Amino acid sequence: MQRADSPNTPRRLQIDYDDHGECFAKYLPRTGSAVSEHTSSSGVGPWVLLCLDTPFEYQLRIGEPYQFRLARIEAFLIRSRWQGHNIGDLEDVSVFILLVEEGERPAKAVIDSSEYLHIAWGMCRSVS
Repeated sequence: MQRADSPNTPRRLQIDYDDHGECFAKYLPRTGSAVSEHTSSSGVGPWVLLCLDTPFEYQLRIGEPYQFRLARIEAFLIRSRWQGHNIGDLEDVSVFILLVEEGERPAKAVIDSSEYLHIAWGMCRSVS
């Protein structure tokens, strides 16, 4: 895994649905390449940028009453929910899933995770 500013070979991961967002379950599983690690401005991390093999469209609710906007999701930001367990470990790990819209991939090592929509919890596993 690489920092946002260093080259490395991407790791392949799959995200399956776990909890906390049942309406999102139909969009999973998704596979992709983990291309960079980031830390949030609050010091929490690492967040892993997972570039999806197959981007998808998702309707985001942007206001009340029932206003929506169609977004093209090309990546997830994921972080382990379990202390002492890391993304890419030999065993599956539960992760937070944040949506990254097309053109909104973080370019810096430090991110503001509140700028991304937390959509669900997932189970992350390495794939070949």
